[in-house]
Amino acid sequence: MLGEETQEEGDKEESNNYGHQHPLLLMLNQEQQINYGSGVADCSRCGEEVSAPCFCCAEHCGFYLHKVCAEAPLELNHPFHHDHPLLLMQNAPYSSGGYYACDFCDKEDNKFVYHCSCGLDFHIKCALFTFNIAEKNLKELEHVPLQDPLVSTENGDELEDVSKCFGCREPLAKYTHFSPDYGFNLHEKCATLPFKLNHMLHREHPLVLQFNIEWLSCKICLVTRRRGFVYGCSPCKIAIHIECASPSPIIEDKSHLHPFTLFPRRLPFICDACGVEGNYAAYICCTCNIIVHKECISLPCIIISKWHDHRIYHKYFLPLDFRNSDCDICHGEVNPELGCYCCSHCNITFHARCVTEDKYSYSVPSREDEEEISNESSITVLEWNDAKEATKIKHFKHMHNLMLSASVGGYENSCDGLNVRVGHVSDV
Repeated sequence: MLGEETQEEGDKEESNNYGHQHPLLLMLNQEQQINYGSGVADCSRCGEEVSAPCFCCAEHCGFYLHKVCAEAPLELNHPFHHDHPLLLMQNAPYSSGGYYACDFCDKEDNKFVYHCSCGLDFHIKCALFTFNIAEKNLKELEHVPLQDPLVSTENGDELEDVSKCFGCREPLAKYTHFSPDYGFNLHEKCATLPFKLNHMLHREHPLVLQFNIEWLSCKICLVTRRRGFVYGCSPCKIAIHIECASPSPIIEDKSHLHPFTLFPRRLPFICDACGVEGNYAAYICCTCNIIVHKECISLPCIIISKWHDHRIYHKYFLPLDFRNSDCDICHGEVNPELGCYCCSHCNITFHARCVTEDKYSYSVPSREDEEEISNESSITVLEWNDAKEATKIKHFKHMHNLMLSASVGGYENSCDGLNVRVGHVSDV
């Protein structure tokens, strides 16, 4: 029953049934869909609201298919995953009821899936969309409106946008991007990335745009991202994030007085801001004679951390008072010649990576907060005795209240919970 038309049906076409028990009719535009009596309905393959062009069941049983979903190939040889073909399946082969997370948009689903035996899963729409990007077939993006980047707020702070570009996983609002109303979060530049790239970090082979199926960490920033595109060399097990492959030549940030200039290099370097080794994309400040990672340029000068109740300050080298210090989090040695955070009240130091690794464990104070924070204490007194001695306190570094007592457990002043000296107190 392929393609027969009648005067009554106009452009409606019967097609093969794509696995459905009844014949299907092709609706080429929204008007036909409305006249046929089709209200709001979901596509039986992708689960999204159906719109013309689409197929409707000729027997009015409620079966609908987007035309693009109906005509999706059973096997897709994707340029971004050349190792194996992607197979169209009714359900993902997992024990979780067929649920999977799409490796492009990161949304969960239990509808039809393009699946690869090596663990890749894509919505039909996402698989075909990224295929068209790889093939430079961008016709479907021609009429999608572009939105300008939102770089700063009224206070001059960089906008913290939670939406990420599906391609590079950077904030969507950071660059000119296609309207998310279209259904994809994508920067304009990520739709036109070159398929191959010659990079000085890996001169042996060209890097190819691909999905990061092996969960390789970026050779430059050392961060691992499962989602999004990377430039990679599969035989050599090398991956580089889109942003890291073409870093900005000059970066200015409010946390430093002078601009930082890109200094490409193949040899490793030690970052003066965090003390950790880096590769390739070093940034230098010639005025201060320092070299740093790209991400360390924006390390805040002052933070409020859950690990300490005073403000702690970032320093590129430690004053003499802090020499021979250990990190108060990992207890490893802090190199006084390299960047770290410290508290001038307590002579306590922290590795920059330790204290900023969890973005929810610290905040950056505003100027209005500074006076209030400076008056905070590491101890809250809960009870006093007649001699005006604090007999019960809460200490920021221990989960229990502490009581004033004589020597405990062999130490003159100790805490049973932590087995460390904390003053004339005991754990309660």
